[in-house]
Amino acid sequence: MHEVILIAGLFSIFLFLPFALSFIELFLKRDAKPIPIDLEYKKDPDYFTKRFINLLNDALKNLNIQELKEPTPIKLELNKEEWIVFPGDRILTEKTINTPIVLTKDTVFLQKHVFKRELAVLGNAVFADKCLARALYVKGDCVIEAPVRIARWVHVEGTLIVNSNADLGVSVYAREIKIRGWATFKRAYAQKIDTLDEPLIDKKNNKEGVINLQGNFGITGNITIGGEKGPIFVNGNIFCDDDVEIEGDVWIKGDVFSQKSITLKDGVVVGEEGKVKSVVARGEILIEGPFRIYGYLHSEKGVEISI
Repeated sequence: MHEVILIAGLFSIFLFLPFALSFIELFLKRDAKPIPIDLEYKKDPDYFTKRFINLLNDALKNLNIQELKEPTPIKLELNKEEWIVFPGDRILTEKTINTPIVLTKDTVFLQKHVFKRELAVLGNAVFADKCLARALYVKGDCVIEAPVRIARWVHVEGTLIVNSNADLGVSVYAREIKIRGWATFKRAYAQKIDTLDEPLIDKKNNKEGVINLQGNFGITGNITIGGEKGPIFVNGNIFCDDDVEIEGDVWIKGDVFSQKSITLKDGVVVGEEGKVKSVVARGEILIEGPFRIYGYLHSEKGVEISI
């Protein structure tokens, strides 16, 4: 009798063993745990570039770069002692460059280049032909007129204007970012990121038919805001454990967080001028058409913006 009970017990265990992990996931829901967000925490948005810039500035303290008229390789101490090239006024003729490059004046890139190390322009930069670089620093404004691919980070002290296709790597920082073509990255910060120069809902005189939603909203499941309804003002934050889609004349004055993906289309505005707000997703962030945000875009799987 005991043998029968033992055999029956073992049979039951082996029968349900393949389903054990599924039951654990069903009830514990490890993947459904919310993104840990500390709303009081402020991360330096250009931390990727500060170390490089500080090291470069320290290395240049005793060097008068304005006197460099010809292509000049100089050995400087960055994170390790290495050669850095200062091309001076001469046009770069090599298509592939293996050392860090520092251009001391305004530069227009008129031919294809591959920069396997950091590229720094201590003036304004215009990319008129294809370019690949490990990282890009521009002290002035940067205009992208041809396809550009950056592997790691982009830091522009002035305005970044993207008129072509641009893969901007992991992290993008600029005073202002204007996307007039197509761009992708994982995170970006600017005082203003937009896809259109014309006024959107935050700059229009909205007096009639406005739907005002007050407070913070925590949503279980997916959510769609806007579409044919509008204009809509959301005076608070949106937290969602599923997909978020916001479309049309919708002004979110707070932050937007999603455990999955976020889609923003056709006129959405996030944040207010002079304040820093965030759009954060564990999945993708897809932005199409007119759009504006004052602050951060961050996605673990990537942000894609197209007009």
